[in-house]
Amino acid sequence: MLKKLSLCLVFAAMVGAAVQISPVFASSAPAPGSNSEFPYVELSPSFVTNYDGGGRLRYLKVDVTVRTKRPADELLRHHMPYIRNQLIELFSSQLEENLTSTEGKEHLREEALERIREAIDFVEGSGSTDILEVYFTSYVIQQ
Repeated sequence: MLKKLSLCLVFAAMVGAAVQISPVFASSAPAPGSNSEFPYVELSPSFVTNYDGGGRLRYLKVDVTVRTKRPADELLRHHMPYIRNQLIELFSSQLEENLTSTEGKEHLREEALERIREAIDFVEGSGSTDILEVYFTSYVIQQ
C-alpha cells in the first residue's frame, strides 16, 4: 500500500513539473529586451553528413543559426528545404583539412552564408542582403 502511494506521489510530482516547464518551451515570442528587428533563425534539425576523409568514411554534425533582418527570417523559414539542401551539398563536399583547421571552419561559415544568400536570391529574386550572419552553434567531426 505504501509503495503504491509513493509511486502515485512521484508520478503526480513528475506531471506537475512537466506542466510547469511546458509553457517555457511553447513560447515563440521574442525574449524581453531582445532585438526582434534582427532575429536569429535556427536551422534545425542538426546537419549530419559524411565527408571525404581520405578513403575513410567520416562524419560532420553541425548546428547552424542564421541572423537575419526582418522580413528575411520568414523567407528563410519558408524556403528551409531548399536552403538545407544547399547546405548539405556544401558540407558533404568538404575535404578533411577544411573541416579541422580554424581557417577552414571560418571559410566554411562564410561559404554557408553565401550559399544561403544565393538560395534566397534564386527563389525570391532578391532579399539576400537581409541575411546577415551564419553561426555554427555546435560543430563535431568524427575522424
